[in-house]
Amino acid sequence: MKKRQGRNLPEVRNYNRSLVLQTIRTYSPISRIELTEITSLTPTTITSLVDELIRKGLVREVGNVKGEIGRSRTLLSINNDAYYVLGIDLARTSISCGLVDLGGNLLTSKRVNSDLYQHFPITLNTLKDVVRSLLEEIEPKIRGKIIAIGIGSPGPLSPSKGIIISPPNFTGWRNIPLKEIIEREFHLPTFIENDAKACALGEKWFGSCKDIDNFVYLAIGTGVGAGIIINGEIYRGAGELAGELGHTTVDINGPKCSCGNYGCLELYTSVGSLIERIKEKLSHLIKEDPLETLSIFYRTAREGNIEAIEILNDYCFWLGVGLVNVINTFSPQAVVLGREAIINGADLIIPRVERLVRERSFSISPEQTRILASNIGKDTGVVGAATIALYEFYKNPYKMIKKEGS
Repeated sequence: MKKRQGRNLPEVRNYNRSLVLQTIRTYSPISRIELTEITSLTPTTITSLVDELIRKGLVREVGNVKGEIGRSRTLLSINNDAYYVLGIDLARTSISCGLVDLGGNLLTSKRVNSDLYQHFPITLNTLKDVVRSLLEEIEPKIRGKIIAIGIGSPGPLSPSKGIIISPPNFTGWRNIPLKEIIEREFHLPTFIENDAKACALGEKWFGSCKDIDNFVYLAIGTGVGAGIIINGEIYRGAGELAGELGHTTVDINGPKCSCGNYGCLELYTSVGSLIERIKEKLSHLIKEDPLETLSIFYRTAREGNIEAIEILNDYCFWLGVGLVNVINTFSPQAVVLGREAIINGADLIIPRVERLVRERSFSISPEQTRILASNIGKDTGVVGAATIALYEFYKNPYKMIKKEGS
């Protein structure tokens, strides 16, 4: 028989406090009366909790608005600069670290080239150096308000255990207790998540899906993965590995993938696969920085270059096949495309993918599933990783700030 966990009085207050704080974050600026209507808590409870959050410096009053009967209502907002988190985007070819406030605003960041195919100790030292370097540039007053670290990393990994399990082809990356390592180094609560799932939550909280509760975020970078949001929450699956869309088969006769499967979507839609096509036919466009190469390639396609358009059409065909599978499986409100492949090419990619989706999806129409580009842009990995830490903060804020005497 499955046990049902009750809540004692302190837990009820903690839950209600989190609910109020989250609601202010989501609907800011918002009045106390509107909080009562949305949360179904009593006016007395709302008044008590809001006053408490204001005293703690987490919420502030930001002005007044006249109500329907002329009575003025005081509006509330999150005090974004009360505390900060660090977001670390652990990508295959780079490591980025950024400082993010409670409102999801990226204040400063640092990026260095790296290579996750190196032995793990080398990458770990690079990661630590990036974080230290960023912290040194942040003024002490703000540095003292950093309360947590969020890390987005290629999977497979276990968020609950804080362990990187075994990313394909990553030398020495097997059962790495990354959460424990970073907490020991920087003395801050640390949370890890699959990078695509982190980006998906960032998109839900701060991006194009604030008002969408069921969507799939497709991260198309050096790897390909999906973050699935169901009822506003990350779906991880029984083994915490849900969303490895890049390693689903789209061509049963295709080449072998690094994961051991054949004809994986990632082989046809990653940034690397697109750049390989460009190198074969338009080698003069290749630059050292992949993002620069893609920017030039997309510009060339916009100018009407036949070979560029052929490459783009072939790429979008395979991407569209992947999206059809996603839509037919989940029937989401939206599919959001993000990461490096989309940053400079959304206007070219989305219309082509939409056409294929209309042709091949099961009883689907643009009104049922929208295909969107991430509006967070090139910083989506850092903001997504930071959102993982912010998620834990908003769930139980006092647990993180108790060291401040709260």
